[in-house]
Order: sequence, then structure tokens, then C-alpha cells
Amino acid sequence: MGGRDISLSQPLYVSESNTATLNALRPGWWQQGTVVCSTITSVGIYMILARALGPQTFGSYLFVQWLATVTIPIIGTAMSPLASQQIATIQSKEAPRQIAGIFYFLWYRQHRSIFFYCILYISLAFMLSRFFHIFAAGLLLLAGLSTLPLLLSAIAGITLRSLRRADILAMLNLFGVLLNLLFIIIATQVNGKPVEAYLLAFALSNTLTLILAIICIIRLLPLENALAPGIFLQERLTQSLHHSWFKFALDTIIWQRGELLLLALWCRPTELGFYALSAFMSTKVIEMTPALFSRWLFPFILRYIPEHRYLNPYDAFVRTTCYIIFLAVPICTIMISLCPLIVKEALGDAYLPLVQPLRILLIAAVFGSIATVSLTRLIQNQHTRKHDSIRRLQGWLNVGIALLKIVLALPLIFCWGTIGAAFASAIAQITSAIVTILLCKKALIKHETVL
Repeated sequence: MGGRDISLSQPLYVSESNTATLNALRPGWWQQGTVVCSTITSVGIYMILARALGPQTFGSYLFVQWLATVTIPIIGTAMSPLASQQIATIQSKEAPRQIAGIFYFLWYRQHRSIFFYCILYISLAFMLSRFFHIFAAGLLLLAGLSTLPLLLSAIAGITLRSLRRADILAMLNLFGVLLNLLFIIIATQVNGKPVEAYLLAFALSNTLTLILAIICIIRLLPLENALAPGIFLQERLTQSLHHSWFKFALDTIIWQRGELLLLALWCRPTELGFYALSAFMSTKVIEMTPALFSRWLFPFILRYIPEHRYLNPYDAFVRTTCYIIFLAVPICTIMISLCPLIVKEALGDAYLPLVQPLRILLIAAVFGSIATVSLTRLIQNQHTRKHDSIRRLQGWLNVGIALLKIVLALPLIFCWGTIGAAFASAIAQITSAIVTILLCKKALIKHETVL
């Protein structure tokens, strides 16, 4: 829960030479329909959970789920979008036996990550249960258990992506969501509707989906004749898996809803649930706009306006950003205007207090969606030496934004609770988005000047 989708599915610069490649890799309409069905089903699951558990228990559920998953991108192997994309690119260039060897390499490495995650999470669960008295240690441990299949599913997903089996990935995603919906409906029949039953439903659906993904990989790859990657290939894979703890901490503070820790200390579970749900909804809006552009609008432009071409990377950046603006502003405006009606119809009158923080966070979601274009471009160029000065400047600015959010969050949350948390988060995210856009513009102008 929380964060940004830092990769657009389509490249920002399209020329004559790569248009055919885009046409070949563009997902079919049935795959797009599968994604839409998965999204609608996921929304339905949260609606069922919210109505079944009520604001207070649902707040506890969302918080322990966030606590169990927030550290996964840094602890797990290839769990971040950037790392998984780089690994899939490396793996796709190899022969099937070599791909199978890379799969085993990542699989065993992920088991070490799981072992480390379990030790860290078990030790923290008992300590955190003393700070957050509203949560029992058993509930925190169960939330951690429900996320373990996700670590191994990531490796299976990377392998299927390297084999260019987007169709299987889409079907597995839909299967997992539908299975989760089935188990959630069964869990609603448990007397008392305990939150533990829903966590177990989540864990069971993820485990069965993982088993099905492994069966697909066994059928597609010669695992019995796998060829272990050589030392140089292992070095390339390891470099792609490298993470910066410091950058991860900054991203957690600014974008991954770190203010939930302060809310859990000072606010009731009901208020925590309202804010966690509003943060979850605003994050999905941030992800939705780039997804609409890359999956629907951009393929439509390429198909029906074949003469459409970007002149250079800077022109691509400007025009793509404009497309995102024309999508994000109307979507968020409609959401801000209609969110009381949406919340009332979807979740019930008991959840109407989340409207105020949601409206504040939706304003930040506009800027967050627009900044995904700039963020993708900066990440693509992060390994080039000519942008070292911009990366250093971005790092220092992110430190300042993270400190700004902490300084604002402490008094605002203490005085105004969820409203204060929403203001602190929105200010930090808007500032971060504007900084990202300006830095990307500077980097592209510098690139054009050098050329």
C-alpha cells in the first residue's frame, strides 16, 4: 500500500525504428480486459472487507498489511519495479537453459531473503506490539506470513516476463484475485468475522497462485537441464539487485505512507483505518493515470495516428507529460467532487470521515501522476555519468523533503490527526513531484545541449 509505479509500460521516445517492436509487444485486447477484470475484482474485495470488518477492525487490517509489506522491496530479491525490469531484460537475452539457471539463481537467493525477512519481522513484531498496543503480536506475525508467497511470486513473474508470456501473467493475476475473492467471501461466514480469517484467506490465495505459476514455468523451461549462470552474468544480476537503504528510507517517508506509524501511536484504530484507506485510494489514482496512458491512450495514438512521432527525448517528455496532465486532472477532479457519494455507496455511511483526508491526498495524486513520466526518465538515466550532478542534487533535495515532512507531520498529526497527516503528506509529495519534473527537464535540456 502506498508508493508509486515508477515505470511506464511504453518508452518515452518513439522513432521509426522501434515502432514495429512496440506493435509486436503491445498486449492484446483480451489481456487488457483481464487487467480490467482484475482491477474491478480487487476493488470489490476491499469493499467486502470494509463492510464486513467495520472501520476500527479494517483499520487494524490495513495497518498490519502495510507494516508487513513496506520493507519487502528492499529486503526481497528483485521486488522493486526497476530491479525486476532489469533482471527480466537480462534474462530475456539468454537461451532457455540459461534462463532456467537464472531462475534457480534468483529462487535460492530469494530463500535467503525470506530467511532474513522472517528473523527481522519476528523480532520486530513483538517489539512493535509493545508500542502499538492496539495490535497483538500474533496479528502482526500472521500478516507477515500472508506476504511470504509474494516474495517467491516475484521471481516467477520475472521469469515469465523474460519469456514474454504476458498472457500467462495476466491470467495468473486474474486467477489470484478471483481466488482471493472466493476465500474472502468464505471468511465472511466465520463467526465474529475475525481479521485473522481474512489474513489467512490472503495467504492461501497467494500460495495457490504461486503453485500455479511454478507449474507454468516447469512446462515452459527445461529446469532439469538448467545451465548455471557464469560469474560475469551473476555479477550483472547482482548489480541489478543492488538497493540503497538510504534512498528506500527517503521514499518510505515521502511516498510510502510512513506517517501511518505516527497515526498508530497517537490515534484510534478507526482514524487509522480512515487514513489508511484514503491513502490507499489516492495511491491507486496515482498508478491509474500512467497505466491508462501506457495501456490504452498511447497504443491508440500509435495505431490511429501513424504519423505521430516524437522529435527527440525532450519533445517526448513534454508531450507525454501533457497527455498525463489531461488524464490526471479530470480524473482527480471527478474523484474530489464525487468522493462523498462514492464512499457512501461503496463503503457505507460509517466511512464518510475519510472524505476530507482523501480530498487532500487526491490533490497530491495529480502531481504524483504527472511526475511518473519524469521519474521514469531519471531512473532510466541513473547509471550514466553525465547525470551524476543531477542525481546528487536529487538526493539532497529528497533529504530536505523528507525532513520537511517529518517536521510538518509531528505537530499536524498531534493537533489534527488524519487531516494533519494528509496535509503533511500532500505538501511533501507535491514538492517531491515538482522537484522531479524540474530535474528531469534540466537533465534532458543538458542532454540536448551536449548533442
